[in-house]
Amino acid sequence: MARRALAVVVFVACAGTVFWFSLVHTVHRGTLAVPDLGGQSVASARERAHDLGLEIAVEEPGVFSVAVEPGAIAAQEPAPGFHVKAGSTVTVRVSLGGERIAVPEVRGGSLASAEREIERVGLAIGRRARVEAQGAADRVVATGPPVGRLLAPQSRVDILVNAAPAAETWVMPSLVSQPLASAERLCRVNRLRLGQAREVDYPGLAAGVVLRQYPPAGSPVAASDIITVWVSR
Repeated sequence: MARRALAVVVFVACAGTVFWFSLVHTVHRGTLAVPDLGGQSVASARERAHDLGLEIAVEEPGVFSVAVEPGAIAAQEPAPGFHVKAGSTVTVRVSLGGERIAVPEVRGGSLASAEREIERVGLAIGRRARVEAQGAADRVVATGPPVGRLLAPQSRVDILVNAAPAAETWVMPSLVSQPLASAERLCRVNRLRLGQAREVDYPGLAAGVVLRQYPPAGSPVAASDIITVWVSR
């Protein structure tokens, strides 16, 4: 009885195996297995596909891949081993190499906004350097690498920031031989700071006439500079 049952089991198993292989053979009859085209150039893939009776279509854009050199095939559809009919098309996408991110335009913005934008695109903040008198305060002057340079993700970007605004300067006018009242009025109109006048004895000259000044006429002078004059007593 046991032998008869074992025989039945063996018969069923063999019949199932034969049926499976027959089904697979029937399904795959007249089909081709898609070859693995990964890592090949498009030209080589076309030649190989042509020999098998298949077509190649290149789909844009490519894909970022650190494992496949740029220009070689990095992805395909259908996958390798999949059975298709002769004349079918295999769609491929070429490698763009490792992903690259352009340094964003952050010049002219604040340091905080520049840092947010750099991190938003997938880069990291590097060193922060400061200069003075290169524009408005707390404004980004430049980046390193420069704006537009393509970098790998999480590459560091250094930021150069103007810490103090440029000082507004004027050309120092001549105050010599003018009455002190006129010199004071001239400085006030031109937003210059006139310090305490120093009196000097100068016989033969009316009191209150400017004899000497510092800075001298023609020198650059800023709003924060204090102008010193010597007047007759």
